[in-house]
Parts: sequence; structure tokens; C-alpha cells
Amino acid sequence: MSAVLSSLDAARRAKSVHASINSRVRQTGDFILSKISQKTLKNQPSSPLVVGINGAQGSGKTTLVHNLISYLSQRNVTAVGFSLDDLYLPHKEQQKLTATRKDNPLLRFRGQPGTQDIDLGRSTLLSLLQGQETKLPRYDKSLNSGYGDQLPVDQWPVVNLPVDVVLFEGWCLGFRPLDTYEFEKFLLGVHGTSHLYKYSRRYSDANLEDINKGLEVFEQKLYGLIDAWVYMRVTDIDVVYRWRKDQEDQLAASGRPSLDDQQLEDFVTRFMPAYELALEKLDKRGFVSSGILSNATLRMHLDMDRNVVAYDHKL
Repeated sequence: MSAVLSSLDAARRAKSVHASINSRVRQTGDFILSKISQKTLKNQPSSPLVVGINGAQGSGKTTLVHNLISYLSQRNVTAVGFSLDDLYLPHKEQQKLTATRKDNPLLRFRGQPGTQDIDLGRSTLLSLLQGQETKLPRYDKSLNSGYGDQLPVDQWPVVNLPVDVVLFEGWCLGFRPLDTYEFEKFLLGVHGTSHLYKYSRRYSDANLEDINKGLEVFEQKLYGLIDAWVYMRVTDIDVVYRWRKDQEDQLAASGRPSLDDQQLEDFVTRFMPAYELALEKLDKRGFVSSGILSNATLRMHLDMDRNVVAYDHKL
């Protein structure tokens, strides 16, 4: 009987997740269509609408982008997508960073702000905005025994013009740097006893400052090119462990290389300080954008099973 109940529960959850995916695609797609209309009314229809998508690892960003491209295409809107992950430094450049910043374990591997080629991201967005033939960067995380590498440029896909919408997603895309006062306040929390900073507490002030400086580059070079935002918000970042565990279990079940529990914990823990540093400000102050649109953020609230429980535009 327990096996039957377990199977029924799994089927129920799968049905719920499928319905949630359809809901978020429809809601996000209609939000994007409304922003296209708003941009047209402002006499700025010639360049693509750039939409930033923020969500924790495992929240479904890649799935959302894939389905949005299809949803918009059915409405005669051409969209392309790429990820902040595609901007990770080439393997040799990451090795150089690791060698020069031996004092900062957060920069030892790809992931944190500071391990991406932000100039490449900016030039890619500008090329798309200017209607030029553009190759989208691609990064393969499986290369170099899992350390990853940027694919050769001749393997990057070429965008078919014209493009109406650019979907740009990333786990820390949209995170904002703290100013001097905010960072000092953050460090007070780190040196205290609050569980809100339990991951950052494992690293030095200088290590954390490097991440904040990485976010400064994000804001200076990327955010002014983004017109609208989609924010897949979670209330407890510890859920990232569970979501990543689901992904690793699926890889293992398919016979593909996967992380064991200890490797998974080590991997996910490296990302957590950026969440602790940036999410409070993001929830209070919202995103930085090009400023040409009003109500430019769609926020969806996810539960522990990735179901959307509410939508709003409060940021």
C-alpha cells in the first residue's frame, strides 16, 4: 500500500508542477507582451525588449526561457535566450583567477560574481540591441572533468534576425551591490549570531567584499541594458540544496555523472554568501533597469515544490 501511495503522491506532485510551469509561462509571456506594447507606445519599438530573469539554482529558469520562446513564437514574437552561465570565464582564465586569488575560496571555481566575462555579456546585449548579426556565447560545464570551459566561438549559435525579445537569465543576475554603509551593516550581521548569515560567516570580510565588487560590475555594465525583470522568489534559500539534489538524482538515474551528497553540499554552499549579501536589498529596493518602462518587474513567489503561489509587481 505504501508503494501505491508513494506513486500516487509522485504523480500528484508531477501534475502540480506541470500546471505551475504552464501558469508561469502564460503569466510571464503575457507580461512580456504588455511590456512590448508599452515600449512601442513610448516610440521605442526598433530595438528588442531585454528581459532579465532571476531565480535560485533549480528554480526553473532554463525551462521557463525554453517555453517562453515557444509561447511568444506562437504569437508572432521572436525571442532568443542565453544565460549568465554562458559568460563564465574560459578555463584558462578561471585558472589564472584561482592562482592570483588563492586567498578567496569563493573565486576558486566558477559561480560567484567575478567569475564571468561581463564585457562579453555587455557586447552580446549591445549587438542584439543594435540589430547586428550576433553569436550567443556557450559554455560547457562538463569539460575539463567538470571544471567547464567556454566553447569555441565557431560553435556559438548565430541569432536569426530580427529579434523582438532577448531573455537573459541567471541565478545572481539582478543582484545589487551594497554601498559602504550597507556593506558595513551586512558585516555586523555576519560577525553576529543571526542564522541569516550562516554561510557568509565561513568567509573573510575581504572574500565577501570581492563578491560585492563583482556585483558592482554587473550593475555598471549590464543592468542599464535590461528593460524588464522576472523574479522567481523563494522565502528560504536552503531549498536550493533540495532542488539541486533533485537534479543530481535525475542525472544519476540516467547513468550520467553526478555529485554525491558531500560534493553537492560543498558545491551549493559556495553560492550561498551572494544570496545572503544581496537578497534583502533586492526585496526592499527592487531591480535596476533601463528605466524606460513602468511596472517593469513581474515577481512570482515559489513554494518548496517550485509551485507558484502568487504573482505581483510590487518591486
